[in-house]
Amino acid sequence: MDYHLVLQFPVKSEEEAEQLALLEDDFIDYLEDTADLDGHEVEGQVLNHFITTSDPEDTFERLRPLLEEKRLLGKVIVAYRHVDEDEYTLLWPEDDPEAERRFKAPD
Repeated sequence: MDYHLVLQFPVKSEEEAEQLALLEDDFIDYLEDTADLDGHEVEGQVLNHFITTSDPEDTFERLRPLLEEKRLLGKVIVAYRHVDEDEYTLLWPEDDPEAERRFKAPD
């Protein structure tokens, strides 16, 4: 598994962060054995879910139906990086030049 995938959600309260953290169980079900969920953390006004995967695009596509069902697709920013690199590549949302500016690379 050569990539770190980050699903980043804006949060306005501790309660909202707690609700989004509960997605981990659903992520595990949707990913099955194709990727490893590495947990989550809250940094300021964002919650990051971390996933280690060999195919970030495929991993996101596996989670996309869940995000659509929960009406979270319009809120999430998804980016990935190779484990040996520091720079993230934006995966979602597509064709949104502001998303790259809004993405806060995790520490």
